[in-house]
Amino acid sequence: MFTGFNEKTTEFLWGIRFNNSRAWFLENKQNYLDHLQAPMRELANDVWTRFTEKNKLDLGYRVARIYRDARRVRDGNLYKEHLWFSLEKDHEDWQSTPVFFFEIEPEGYMYGLGYYAATAETMKKFRARVDSNPAELERIASDLKNKKRFQIDGDEYSRKKGEKEGLLAEWYNRKTISLIASGKGHEPLYSPKFAEKLCKDFQALVPLYNFFWSLEGEQAE
Repeated sequence: MFTGFNEKTTEFLWGIRFNNSRAWFLENKQNYLDHLQAPMRELANDVWTRFTEKNKLDLGYRVARIYRDARRVRDGNLYKEHLWFSLEKDHEDWQSTPVFFFEIEPEGYMYGLGYYAATAETMKKFRARVDSNPAELERIASDLKNKKRFQIDGDEYSRKKGEKEGLLAEWYNRKTISLIASGKGHEPLYSPKFAEKLCKDFQALVPLYNFFWSLEGEQAE
């Protein structure tokens, strides 16, 4: 059961930011295990259990490892300075599918729903759906805007694929797309009640999640 992160979580995250070495990590590994890895796994499991039971969604969860892929290390930093978990469907290319996520870093935290890297084909289907039935996404976008919790995120095409007005204008020309909520500092994460809040905010994103997945069976035009 998630009992909250704590001040030692924050201390470790800032520590690895400025001391990203094997020697420092080994000296502080127990703090990592007790105050970052363990509560992250507890949070992921609690949220996954509550969220999937309520929505009957076929999701698993993944908790990131702190160790960076040695084959891709170019700056000498062996460890990630942020950690995350995701709720996702079992898929061979999860980065191109919509996932719910939570991430913690030294400065604060973020969570939401979106694609790590949507394919061009997926975004082509997205635009085709908006063109054929704009009201469907408008309803979802309006509801999310009224909740005043999430911000739309994702790189945009330098050459626009088309023009939309109103709510859909900031959605249409994205290369990939996410809805993100963020907070500075970690104090809200110290409470066990944060798991409940995360479930509640994820719940607001379920209509968009279903919209994204409904694109998978369509043909791009």
